[in-house]
Amino acid sequence: MRRQSFLWPWGMFFSCLLVTSAGLTGCASNPATGGMDLVMMSEETEIKLGEENHQQIMKQYRPYSNEALQTYVNNVGQSLAAVSERSELAFHFLVLDDDMVNAFALPGGYIYITRGMLAHLNSEAELAAVLGHEIGHVTGRHAVRQDSTSKLLSAGSVVTGVATGSVAAMDLGGMLGGALVSGYGREMELEADELGARYMARTQYPPPQMLEVIDILKRRESFEIGRARQEKREPQIYHGWLASHPDNDTRLAEAVQAAAAEGPGDPAMIRRQLFLENIDGLAWGKSHAGGVVRDNRFYHERLRVKFTFPQGWRVESEKNAVIAFSPDSDAAISVTRMAYAKGQTPRQFVDSALGLKDLRDDTDITIAGKPGFIAIAERARSPFGMRPLRLAVVFDAPTRSAYVFSGSGRKDLSKIARDQEFISTIFSFDRLQYSERQLASQPVIKVIRAEPGTTVERLAEDSPISGYPREILRLINDLEPGQEPVAGDFIKTVQ
Repeated sequence: MRRQSFLWPWGMFFSCLLVTSAGLTGCASNPATGGMDLVMMSEETEIKLGEENHQQIMKQYRPYSNEALQTYVNNVGQSLAAVSERSELAFHFLVLDDDMVNAFALPGGYIYITRGMLAHLNSEAELAAVLGHEIGHVTGRHAVRQDSTSKLLSAGSVVTGVATGSVAAMDLGGMLGGALVSGYGREMELEADELGARYMARTQYPPPQMLEVIDILKRRESFEIGRARQEKREPQIYHGWLASHPDNDTRLAEAVQAAAAEGPGDPAMIRRQLFLENIDGLAWGKSHAGGVVRDNRFYHERLRVKFTFPQGWRVESEKNAVIAFSPDSDAAISVTRMAYAKGQTPRQFVDSALGLKDLRDDTDITIAGKPGFIAIAERARSPFGMRPLRLAVVFDAPTRSAYVFSGSGRKDLSKIARDQEFISTIFSFDRLQYSERQLASQPVIKVIRAEPGTTVERLAEDSPISGYPREILRLINDLEPGQEPVAGDFIKTVQ
């Protein structure tokens, strides 16, 4: 990391002069780095922004409902924050119930890590590396510094915001939509790495574990990019922390080495077994509120329904809908749950609720003893634009729910190429049997001790992971291609 000189760069001098001439206090010594920063926000405002935007985060996500795990993560985070240069801040650490592999921080000390990220870590020291990095963004005031730089380009709005004391005029919209998604850029990410590694050393976690985490996440990112390319979709990848680091990053290694001057850490503080014990039973995949996908079958325990998608299709579930894409992403079928009016028929529902008029091959049907309707809409909205659409509606009287099936293809113009697969999915709709309720429970990470003969192949055969189970089991256990679990070691499975 390039340390700032005590002699101000001319650019910083003139920036501060501009801000001072506007009546603002805009430059301050950074408590974490000792350098001078352009800062147009008081610490009080920074904390207030964090509090307000925490409420926005809570509208988008929900905390993971495991108090013991929340306490464990918070304790690790608080131990790191306590040795930081801003230990007087009230830091908050929260595990989010989301399967994305992510972690991020808000100004003022709000730090979040997803259960998807926890699933890919294998020790408490690795957890400390992730939390330490995010603490580094807070102590380095990266969001504030980045926001101040952008505001300088439109100084009038800054003057107005500060002069009126309006937090709304200096909100986190740009930060949440930019830095928290795409990172803070090479220099700030490296600075957060060094600060995080410094806090690790001060709490006896070996700083080189920071490099281990980045290696794990880079391999996961590479896998996701390759998979997304094959499936013709956008990859779902971790924010700019990784994007800022090239392979074999020399400057990163130097930053971690510099932090190790605080101390090498204690190997006993890696704490692999303790971490695995704490994530044993961690939910895997999409939230249970959206149902559960096992292989190509969808189960919903509360709604007591199930249906089957074509083999090999990628399935994504949400709260009130589930959609499956063909392996080449050229076809899709979705199932949406809606309420229907009392006394309404499925045919009437299609006309009034869906507004679809130009139908052909339409007929009333019965599926699993429930009334339904099936047709082809000549032109309707689909994931691929306006296309002919295979449509079906099934009414479930006990829940007053209309299950709407719609299938379409990217290359469909007048005919529906994958119609037989769509129809097969529609007629697979059925009530969930009592004996199948266990299948509707959310898959979880189960930590086991490997026995002689335990292989990734055997674990994958028994796993509910939808798509690439072998590769994913290797990733979450930090196993290289071809590497097998060592008998006696604790490993993560998905059950």
